[in-house]
Amino acid sequence: MCDKLKEFASEDFENIDTPILYVNKFNEYGIKIMDGGNSSIKIQYCPWCGERLPESKRDQWFDELESLGINDPWS
Repeated sequence: MCDKLKEFASEDFENIDTPILYVNKFNEYGIKIMDGGNSSIKIQYCPWCGERLPESKRDQWFDELESLGINDPWS
């Protein structure tokens, strides 16, 4: 992984010094949308070097919850 991505990515959405959000539980990177909310646009390639980023674990995460009988993890 590119050093620039490591430098400019953070798990802290509120950190305005890092334009890239990293979501550890999903292993996803996204470009923060700085409109007052907490949205991001998922990216699959490093914006600096073009290297493909690791596969997302989002589907695996929700599939595992569903197999445990948890349909709404937020409730």
